[in-house]
Amino acid sequence: MTDSQLIEQIRENNDLAFRALINKYKNLVYNTAFRLVRNSEDAEDIFQDVFLEIYKSCDAVRFEEDLTMWIYKIAYNKSISFLRRKNPAKVSKNDDDIADNQLNDNLIEKNNPAKQLEQKENISTLYQLIDQLPENQKKILLLHKFEGLSQKEICEQLGMSEHSVESLIYRARKNLKLKLIAYFKLNS
Repeated sequence: MTDSQLIEQIRENNDLAFRALINKYKNLVYNTAFRLVRNSEDAEDIFQDVFLEIYKSCDAVRFEEDLTMWIYKIAYNKSISFLRRKNPAKVSKNDDDIADNQLNDNLIEKNNPAKQLEQKENISTLYQLIDQLPENQKKILLLHKFEGLSQKEICEQLGMSEHSVESLIYRARKNLKLKLIAYFKLNS
């Protein structure tokens, strides 16, 4: 069943279609939440909030919209809202900074503030540059790198050929590399 068919069935109160949607996007939602909040119980709470929001907002979905990106944005925004409610004093006004702080605490050397700052800035830059990629490349890169889906799983989920997925991953990496090189040349 395609995404548009799932949404149409959910609009008609078909619980099986909603379960199918949850099964299809559960990894994306949970992984996005966990990446940001770094706590499995909190990620599970956000997971439930996200799918409740999807169910309530199902009528607002336009079929020309990319459902994967729409769901990703809901999961991301719910996670950021959770972080704001949980600890408003530590939350920056910039969502990218919030995400970077949560995403990378375990990657950054705890005893070296200069190294911490440099790594956080680099990761923030990386996410900003990923956001600048064309939508199809960004979507594939998110599914492959953040969701951890194999090329074959991406093919099945998006109904694309393996060659198309492989090509999009290659172009996304190439474009991201060029953006990173340009950014670091400009800021060196």
